[in-house]
Amino acid sequence: MKTVPYAGIRIVAGALAAAWCAYVFVTEGGALSDLAGIVFFAAGWVVARRFGRPVGLSGARPWLDTVLPIALAAFAVAPAALYPFLGQIAIAPTAAVFVLFFAGMSFSLGLGPYANVKVALAR
Repeated sequence: MKTVPYAGIRIVAGALAAAWCAYVFVTEGGALSDLAGIVFFAAGWVVARRFGRPVGLSGARPWLDTVLPIALAAFAVAPAALYPFLGQIAIAPTAAVFVLFFAGMSFSLGLGPYANVKVALAR
């Protein structure tokens, strides 16, 4: 095999992530976390379509290397930032909302015009 099947990997990874998130929302989530998950999935889809470009054209780092550190920092800060407004934070639904952002990106890239190439975020 000379090429990496990026589209298949992205779609399978997105489906597994979305399935885990659905399980978390059914068992532990509420209406607010469900709505936030849908919004974050859509945001991930839009970000990938708007800013995803092949690495060869831009010379930028692959999108996962670019976005993952930012998402991990946001996930670490989110419970503390939301606590004053909600009073109680459940970690699993909060994680599921952030994971859905990446699931949306993964599906968008896997089904988009750059499905089988290494992709970076670029302007």
